[in-house]
Order: sequence, then C-alpha cells, then structure tokens
Amino acid sequence: MSQSKGFSKSKPTKTPPNPNAVKRKQAAKRYDELQSKGMPEFNIFARSGKATPGKPNPWLPVGSLAVGRSSAIHQAIFQNEEELKKAALRLFPRLSKVKDDLEFGFRLKDKDYQDEPIQLAIRPKPSPIQVWMEKIRGWLGLSAKGVSKKA
Repeated sequence: MSQSKGFSKSKPTKTPPNPNAVKRKQAAKRYDELQSKGMPEFNIFARSGKATPGKPNPWLPVGSLAVGRSSAIHQAIFQNEEELKKAALRLFPRLSKVKDDLEFGFRLKDKDYQDEPIQLAIRPKPSPIQVWMEKIRGWLGLSAKGVSKKA
C-alpha cells in the first residue's frame, strides 16, 4: 500500500543564483560600504551617442556609483562600462539598437544638485606608463585583451 502525499505542496528546490545577480549583489555591498564612509555618490545616465535631428535625446537613469573622490568619476564610469551598458539595456530595451554607441553622463546624487545639468563622461586617456605596461604585457603574451601579439 503506497502512502499519498496529501494536500501539502512539496518543498521547491532552490535554483542556483544567476552569476550576474551575484555580481550586482557584490557591487551593491561595495557601494553601501563607500556610501557609509561618506564618499561622493553620483547618478549615472545613458543616452544614444547619435542624436537624430528633430528628435529628443533624453538622458536615461541607469544606476549609481560611489567613488573615492569626485575627480575619479570619469574613470569609474568607464571601468564599469560593460555593467552600465547591461543595466541600460535591461532597463531600456530600446537602447539595444544603439548599444555600441551609448554616451554616459553623471550628476551628484545629493538633493541639492538635482537642478544641475548632467555632465557628459569623457573617456580618460591612458597615461604613458599604462601604454608602456600594455606593450610589455603584449610582448609577454599577457595582453589585457587576451590576445598575444607575438608573431
């Protein structure tokens, strides 16, 4: 004689967490740590880099960043560019048409600065030392792009 399960539902099995969700959770933890230390916080925005004449090209909010000092915001944006693009596409699927041509902007998160215009983020140029180190990595086959330049 077999036993019936009754009316109670069986316990659902837990699905493993999405790797991107784990990354976002870790980033949120780092953000909270910087925020608690009083570091500057910025709202980050994205828009199409190709403005169509006669059509508005609004800035769309895609996230927040906290940095050690205000002058480091440009570098922080482009260090996190891939994650910011993913966030922009997740929040605004229409940007998928221009995902390779997104512009990023920022504004201080404090309520006092909400009337300020959004500033366009400018990709920092690598220093001569960074260029030199990248050449050495390339010679050694340790290029950041994962491609050896050896012939």
